[in-house]
This record gives sequence, C-alpha cells and structure tokens, in this order.
Amino acid sequence: MRKIIAFALVLSLAPLFAADGNAVLKKVEERLTGNLAPKDIHSLMVMTIVDSKGNKKFREIEAWEKNNIGKDNWRIMKFRKPADVKGIGFLVLSDDQMYLYLPEFHRIRRIASHSKKEAFMGSDFSYDDMGTAGFVKFYGAELLKESSKEYVLELRRKPRAKKPYSKIKMWVSKEAMLPTKMELYDNSGELAKISEEELKNIGKYWRPVKIKMRSVKKNTYTVIEMKDIKLDEGLGKGIFTKRFLKKR
Repeated sequence: MRKIIAFALVLSLAPLFAADGNAVLKKVEERLTGNLAPKDIHSLMVMTIVDSKGNKKFREIEAWEKNNIGKDNWRIMKFRKPADVKGIGFLVLSDDQMYLYLPEFHRIRRIASHSKKEAFMGSDFSYDDMGTAGFVKFYGAELLKESSKEYVLELRRKPRAKKPYSKIKMWVSKEAMLPTKMELYDNSGELAKISEEELKNIGKYWRPVKIKMRSVKKNTYTVIEMKDIKLDEGLGKGIFTKRFLKKR
C-alpha cells in the first residue's frame, strides 16, 4: 500500500520537475550572451555563398564580439577578401543600432529597422541574423519534445517584438546547451530558412564553429566557418566604434 501511495505521489509531482521551454531557452541564452558565455571572441570567418546552380562565392572576414551581460552584445566584422568587398565593415551595438561601412564611398550607413530582414552582403543570412545574439527578450518557448541528447523547442514571437521570424523551431544539444538546428518561419507562417550549427568544445566553452543557413524558397545556402578562434582576450571598447569600423 505504501508503495502505491509513493508511486502516486511521484506521478503527481512529475510535471513540477519536467523541463520547461522558457527555462531551457534561458539556459541557452546564458551560454550565448550570459554568465556562461565567453567575455569576448576574436575569430577569422570564411563565408561561402552558394546559389541555386551550385556556383560559389567566397568571403574572408575578421570578427570581434564582446559580451555585455544583461545587455546587447557588441559585434564588428571587417571583410578582408576578395578585393571587391575588402574594407567593408559591419558594426552592431544593439538590436536597433547596426551600421555598414562602405569604403568606396567613405560612408557609414545605419541599417533601418525595415531593412534588417534584407540579405547580408548577398548571403542567405539577414542583417538581423548577424545582429545581437539572444532570444528570451523576443520569444516565448514551449518544449515540444525531449530525448536523452536534445530538447526540441517552439519559439513564438512576443507581441510588439521587432523580429522577422514569427516562429522558430529549435533543436538544443543537452551536452552543449546550444542550438544545433533551427527552422525559421516568416510572418505568413511559412518555413523560410533552416540553420544548422556544428558545435565544438573550446576550453571551458561550447561554441558554434560552422553555421549553414539555407533559404528554402530560393534553394540557396551560405556557410560560415569560424577559424583561429580566440576567447577572453580582454577586447577593449575602442574596437566596437565607428572609428574602428573605418580603420583599414
């Protein structure tokens, strides 16, 4: 009789200990921009843009990122190769402060809110995709499924959140507590893009080292590979400025 009562008690308490979608998303965010994320990142990126016919374009980018816990992280990217994009820079200071530097015109252009969903430098990533990392501020999450290795979440955009994706289906590695795959849905509810991330343990952190973004309707994709990754170098604030953006 005692065993039956104990078993019934366990069943009644089980939902209290089940994984919660928002709690899982918060843990993901802690590793993206929180206390468990690197203080800063300096890396070399190789971007490969592949069109619907299989033609490829290559870009080499130097990138710096600074984690401001509790606030938007900062990011700056400077194109190094090929010659036709060399010197172009991209600066992110917040979700609504993004700047593109075009050396040909010696001009810094602010990316307007309505332009954030446009393609970033002809790739399958949008300006918003390349902006500040973080989901909790903009999405509520529901746990759809859980296995021994991963969580599957459904993220729904919060009212008044200025984000291009109305819904995101996210696969989260339990080992790394970072996304390995995301399905991104547009405002009409149609699947727009699929992002797949390859994760690697670097020192005390798990980090994405390869991201493939596929545009479903266009049948194109872009791959970004992070190389020569350096973490916690103590990057100064002076890097994340318009002045540095223009610097060769």
